[in-house]
Amino acid sequence: MLACSLLVLGAAAGQAQSYTVLTYNVGLLRTFGSDLVPVVEARAAAAPAELARFAAENRPQVILLEEIWSDGYAQAIAKALAPLGYAAVVPRVHSIIGLNSGLLLLVHAPLTIVDWTFTPFARTTFTDSFARKGVLQATLKDESTGVLVALVGTHTVAVDTDNGQPKDKAQIDAIMAQVSQVRAALEARSRAGVIPALLLGDFNVGPGYVDEVYQAILKGGTLTEAGAGLGEAGPIVTWDPQNPLVKNGGYPSEPAAKIDHVFLQNGSRDSWSVLGVRVVLREPAAGLQLVPKGQAAAVPVPLSDHYGFLAEVQLLP
Repeated sequence: MLACSLLVLGAAAGQAQSYTVLTYNVGLLRTFGSDLVPVVEARAAAAPAELARFAAENRPQVILLEEIWSDGYAQAIAKALAPLGYAAVVPRVHSIIGLNSGLLLLVHAPLTIVDWTFTPFARTTFTDSFARKGVLQATLKDESTGVLVALVGTHTVAVDTDNGQPKDKAQIDAIMAQVSQVRAALEARSRAGVIPALLLGDFNVGPGYVDEVYQAILKGGTLTEAGAGLGEAGPIVTWDPQNPLVKNGGYPSEPAAKIDHVFLQNGSRDSWSVLGVRVVLREPAAGLQLVPKGQAAAVPVPLSDHYGFLAEVQLLP
C-alpha cells in the first residue's frame, strides 16, 4: 500500500512537466488615510485588468501576489482572472485595522488546489502588526501527470537598511523567527522533502541585501533560488530606486536589490530544473501616472513599486 501511495507523488515515468511561476508584490498599501506607496486607489482600480492582460499573454500556472491588503481588491483581481481559468485562494484573516494577509494565490490548469492553510506569523514588528502577514501553504496536483507539488508562499517583515545592511536588531530578530516558521511549514507541507516544493514571495532580503537573513533561508542546502540556479542572481532587480513609485514612496534611498524570490526544493522522486527567468511588469501601466512632489508634470508609473519575478521551471521524474 505504501509503494502505491508513493508512486502518485512523482511524475509519470518518462514525463517532464513545465510550469511558469510568478511572484509579484502589487504594493496596494494604504493605512490611516495615507498611501505608503503612491496612488494606491488608481493602481488598485487598474490592477484587475492589468493582471488579467499579463496572465492572458504569459499563462503562468502559479501566481502569488503580495500586498493585496483589501478583500475588495483581492475579489476584483480573482474575478478578472476567473474567465482565464484561474482558481483563487484568499486567506480570510484581518488585523485590528482591517488589513488582511496581503496574499492572493492564483492557480491554473493543469495544476489544481488539493488543500490549503494559512497561519499568521507568531512574531512580527509593531509596524507589521497592523497587517496580518503569515505563511500560506497549499498542496497542488498536476492533473495531467498525477504529481503533487507543495507550495509555501509568504511576505516577511520589512527591514530598514543602510545600503543593504540592517539597522534595527528587532526587525532582524523578527524576520529570523519568521524564516524559521516558513522553513518549518515547508518541511511539513513537503512531507519532509518527499514532495517537490515551491517557496515563493516577497522576502525583503536577497543576495547582498540583508544577506545574513537570505543565507538563513538557504541554510541546509535543500533550496535553490530560480535566478541563482540559472547563474543570474547578481543583475536581477525587483526593487529598483529608479522606479518612480519607489522614488516617491516611503523608501526612496534603499539600494537596488532582488527581494522577490522563487525557491525550488526537489522531492524524493522528482527534481527541478530552471528553464528561464524574467523580471516583468516593470513598464508603465496604461493610464497610470503621478505628479512627483514639487513638480508640475505627471510621470507614468508601473503597476507597483516592485517588479514581478517570473520563473519557468521544469519538474523531472
